[in-house]
Amino acid sequence: MSWTKNKTYLLLITALLVMLWVAWNLHQKLALFGNSDTQSLPLSPEFESHWQAFYLEQKIEEQETFEGWRQRISNTNPNLWDFWLKQLHGLSPELAYSLLKDPPVDSLIKEVTNFWTSSKPEIKHAKASLFDILSRHHSLQKLTKKYHLNGSSTQTDSPDNGLYFRTEKPLKIIGMIGLFQYQTALTDSTIWVGLDMFMNENYRYYPSVEHLYQYQTRRTNPCYLPVSVARTLAEDWVKENIKPASTHESSLLDQIIMEGKILACVRWMLPEVHDSLLLGYSSVQWDWIQKNQNKVWRDLVSKDLLFSRDPAVVTQYLSDGPFSSGYPPQSPPAIGLFLGDVIVQKWLKNIQEPESLPPWERLLKLKDIKSSKVLRASEYKGRA
Repeated sequence: MSWTKNKTYLLLITALLVMLWVAWNLHQKLALFGNSDTQSLPLSPEFESHWQAFYLEQKIEEQETFEGWRQRISNTNPNLWDFWLKQLHGLSPELAYSLLKDPPVDSLIKEVTNFWTSSKPEIKHAKASLFDILSRHHSLQKLTKKYHLNGSSTQTDSPDNGLYFRTEKPLKIIGMIGLFQYQTALTDSTIWVGLDMFMNENYRYYPSVEHLYQYQTRRTNPCYLPVSVARTLAEDWVKENIKPASTHESSLLDQIIMEGKILACVRWMLPEVHDSLLLGYSSVQWDWIQKNQNKVWRDLVSKDLLFSRDPAVVTQYLSDGPFSSGYPPQSPPAIGLFLGDVIVQKWLKNIQEPESLPPWERLLKLKDIKSSKVLRASEYKGRA
């Protein structure tokens, strides 16, 4: 009996130790990936945005005539239909009606509907992440407005003073069929999501979609939908508040640092997501850049490419593709995104003044600092 009890205790202690090891290992991974040091934005308590399934409205009923359809869209969400028809696709109602009645498009709408109304875990997770992103984006908008109006996020609100900000309310999510043309589209009050671009890489229509290359289909997994939305919002925030120089006038280093600032903003809205997912790298590509970032950095420095304005050089380090030109097939595309991310993360961590401010406010206060100074302050030498 005593031996049985001791064996039971031993098993319980072993299980507890395993659980502690798993938790510690997860913490170490998060620290390694840089997320543990990221101050994420708070979820806005005023967030009331909801998922609007516009893709359900895009289906034309079997016996629905053109006049009946046109009457229906004029009575239900005419503004959404106007934006989808004219702004996104440049279609007349007549052309749109014929297109939506086309059997392949009709099948597409049905398949997207079935997939995105399912209870699959990846669908639930993607939608939940979207709400968190838009809530944190709303918090960022409010904090940024307060910063611009008062010069400090800690002061009380003051009148608008005529300054323009994208939105006073949380953005609304509009799920649509984008006809394989859009992952996201941003307006002053909405973020449109092309759900047909997130149907998993084996989706039957993808091989015939023009300009959707095989290496890109991996990023059609639903887990990339929140990343795409966060990236769109981050680019908009940086454009409105950091005011990047024209790409025609900026060096490779300027553009690398700007990409790092955009990714910093993405991190604030998606604090728990693995770095490889934020960058769109496969596990093989992520392993390669982790092992070879020092070599990539030495190449840039030894070949004096950091301050190059040559479009071919910028394309090599910042453009999408199956891999980066000049490096093995295992390398990730757009290696400059990884470098910019690491440099800006180290820079934000190393800033001594004002160290007590959250990262987004430090970024605003130091937005005019030159890229060369950012690099020096980051102390990056080819290792994360």
